Amino acid sequence: MAIASMDAHRGALFGLCYRMTGSAADAEDLVQETFRKALEHPPADLERDLRPWLLRVATNLSIDTLRRRQRERYFGPWLPEPIDTERVVASLEPGPEARYDLVESATSAFLVALEALDPKQRAVVILRDVLGLTGPETAEALETSAGNVRVILHRARKALADYDATRQPITAELRDQTARRLREMLARMAVGDLAGVAKILAEDVTSVHDAGGEFLSALRVHRGVEDVLGLYRNILPEHAWPTRIEERELNGLPAILISHGPSDDPRVARHFVIWVELARDGRIVGLRSVLASAKLGAVDFNG
Repeated sequence: MAIASMDAHRGALFGLCYRMTGSAADAEDLVQETFRKALEHPPADLERDLRPWLLRVATNLSIDTLRRRQRERYFGPWLPEPIDTERVVASLEPGPEARYDLVESATSAFLVALEALDPKQRAVVILRDVLGLTGPETAEALETSAGNVRVILHRARKALADYDATRQPITAELRDQTARRLREMLARMAVGDLAGVAKILAEDVTSVHDAGGEFLSALRVHRGVEDVLGLYRNILPEHAWPTRIEERELNGLPAILISHGPSDDPRVARHFVIWVELARDGRIVGLRSVLASAKLGAVDFNG
């Protein structure tokens, strides 16, 4: 089997594996493992379209990865790995039965919502509701029956009901509104105007920092305006002004890349990514930060 013929599917496989795992690093490894299996144990009929077979292998490898991850303890809150939007929408062509478009299905809000599912439920949602495969095609990919796919999908959609009730289309208007709120929040924090920050926070706002136990960071999810403001009231005086601030679109929406100069304390992160999630009324319902260096490999802080 020619490497070139498989390489044409690399982008689609990466997009699938990233949505399955929320990790660009894992997705890269899974694509390579899929290709290795294809070379060592190719499909019986090489005349058929190769993509369905590759998707099946990549999906099942991703399920195995998720099951291993569930057995491991993650230190502190978990967030998906930030990534340039284009990398996870390239080469994918969803079928007409897809419920979520490619950009929405790459957002951090969607990927965090998927964490409520078991690995097989997650696979069914991605294959059916993101890639738009038919029930029989999904059943073939997961080596199960179409009836079982229907049952799994029903349970998965029920588990995603809260997400579906608050989801918003990723439009140019939402991107612009998100960028403005993000800039406003950072500007107010920079001058210590936490009262001003409070005015743009939703009552049920949450703040999540993912440092993976590597750097100093909040070790729990902070909930509600007072709890979130208390967190930032404590940490803002501890941070020097960044040496570099850059706005960039990651996972479908604007985010801020922040860099600090060298520190004498190895527990202080030099680079991190901040983004916000908005409620339908435009207030900030989620503040998100990824500091763990293992989760910043897909982001070029010098770009």
